[in-house]
Amino acid sequence: MKRLLFCALLALFMSSCYNSRVCVGNVKADDPTVKVNSVTNHHFLYGLIPGGKTKIEASKYVRERKNYVVRNNWTFLNGFLGCLTCGIYTPTTTTFYVPIDDVSKENND
Repeated sequence: MKRLLFCALLALFMSSCYNSRVCVGNVKADDPTVKVNSVTNHHFLYGLIPGGKTKIEASKYVRERKNYVVRNNWTFLNGFLGCLTCGIYTPTTTTFYVPIDDVSKENND
């Protein structure tokens, strides 16, 4: 029993959170950004079957900005929910960021 628990904990600690980041426009990966909004995406059977709204329109969250960053990740809570449901429900989180320069320009106008 101890060996099984040790193996389960080892597998949990060796796993990592999925993370992808897409820079749109003239944004570079190391530019400072500000979080605008985040959305939870619902998936079933380890992400094979999308649930709910499958298409996310960035313009809804970043308005008419040309430069922004979209980050899609699997947070600890998302992974925990996937683990609790044995992979039946596996959510991800999409977060939108805009460059600080764009925000400061907007505030000065």
